[in-house]
Amino acid sequence: MTVAARETAPSVEDEPAVLIVDDEPESRALLRRSLRSRYRLLEAASGQEALPLLRTAAIMVIIADQRMPGMTGVAFLAEAVRLAPHAQRILLTAYTEVEGLIEAIHAARVFGYVAKPWHPGELLRLVEKAGQTWRLLEENERLLQDLRAQNLQLQALLDETRRLEAEKIQAERWAALGRVAGMIAHDLRNPLTVIRVQAGLLKDGEMLESQQERALEAILDQVGCMHHRLEELLLVAKPAACGEPARSYSLQVLVRSVEGAFRDRCLARNIRLEQRLAFSGCCWMRPGQMYRVLENLLQNAVEALGKGGRILLATDEADERNAVIRVADSGPGIAPDLEGSLFQPFATWNKPRGTGLGLAIVKKIVEEHGGRVWQAPFELEGACFHLTLPKGPPEDGDVCS
Repeated sequence: MTVAARETAPSVEDEPAVLIVDDEPESRALLRRSLRSRYRLLEAASGQEALPLLRTAAIMVIIADQRMPGMTGVAFLAEAVRLAPHAQRILLTAYTEVEGLIEAIHAARVFGYVAKPWHPGELLRLVEKAGQTWRLLEENERLLQDLRAQNLQLQALLDETRRLEAEKIQAERWAALGRVAGMIAHDLRNPLTVIRVQAGLLKDGEMLESQQERALEAILDQVGCMHHRLEELLLVAKPAACGEPARSYSLQVLVRSVEGAFRDRCLARNIRLEQRLAFSGCCWMRPGQMYRVLENLLQNAVEALGKGGRILLATDEADERNAVIRVADSGPGIAPDLEGSLFQPFATWNKPRGTGLGLAIVKKIVEEHGGRVWQAPFELEGACFHLTLPKGPPEDGDVCS
């Protein structure tokens, strides 16, 4: 006889329940007596009658009889897989043929089965294990939901962090552009002022011939300064592939050519310029760029000394693959608080002149040659810049020039 689905033990309504589905009242009563002391129970007399409960109630374990009119236990449990996937399914059957169990395992994914007549203790143990499995699945689902929520929060934080980083990068770019613009304006304003004044005097036509020559020399000198500033900016910006190709070149020739260019400047300032070439072989380089490197380092040394002192240009072998060049001076050296920013662009350290690009250019060129540059004491008491260069190309290349 079919009866309406009903709750058979008083309990909290949202407490997970064991659902009994059997068309035989006596069988339902026996199951009720075995389970009601431990579990909240729901009952239905058929699969069709039990389906709405799967949609509305928290079902922990389903116990269904296989032989029911209209819908078999396996058919009902297969539908329960879709409606209540975590509910653990137990099949009651008096027919234990292998074919029926295989169908139940594949179609209904049953947790276990109980053959009639069943023992209450056996049933309780099976329901208890099924309940533990249901709790584990529910807890896993809860943890997964928490994890998804945390992942969403993390993704939101990550997106916000990326947005802030992008804004910071953009702000830094604008700040860098502002520094470059300010530096260009500062460095070009003075030469332009000189050019304007001298050009105005020339335009008036009231200058003596000797004064006109000095005015023209001043204009050309300032144009040269402006050209030098712009060349430094372009050198920092352009890629390494631009300009002359790398080749094998005599380190001795390079050092002596730079030393010759500075000899008169040093004599005028009472500075003794010395060279010590322990290594005079070839290195793989772009000679014009490496000349610029040594020129920048020597100019810094001259400015640091002012009047009087010593500058040492030295070469040596760093190892079997690299040579090292050192530019040392007897000046005041590098203040400890400046060492961390020595090679940063636009760092002038309160020098009255200069763009703050000299050492940045040195670092860029040396690293593009496959070497490195650093500052460390060496023999003289002032600053010393060390830079390495490879002795040869990555593969066999040109002979020494």
